[in-house]
Amino acid sequence: MTQNNQTILQIKKVIQLAENKKRKQNHAFLNTLLNKLHTLKYDLELGKGSQQSINGALRAYFDTNLVESYEEPLVMELDRLESMLKKA
Repeated sequence: MTQNNQTILQIKKVIQLAENKKRKQNHAFLNTLLNKLHTLKYDLELGKGSQQSINGALRAYFDTNLVESYEEPLVMELDRLESMLKKA
């Protein structure tokens, strides 16, 4: 599996977790994050470099009142995605 495909799968995982969180608590941060993730995924699926960045998304998430714990799946998967994108 290529790095690009792994990144797309990780983006899909984070999108699903963010959508689940949004069903529980509607918050502007989640709307912004989902928009950025969908744009990033679309660009990667087309094989073009994306200008969309999510750098600092995890830090911004911690600045909201939405985080339940450090072990929350969205926290862990968003951190993993940010790391993957920095390596790419």
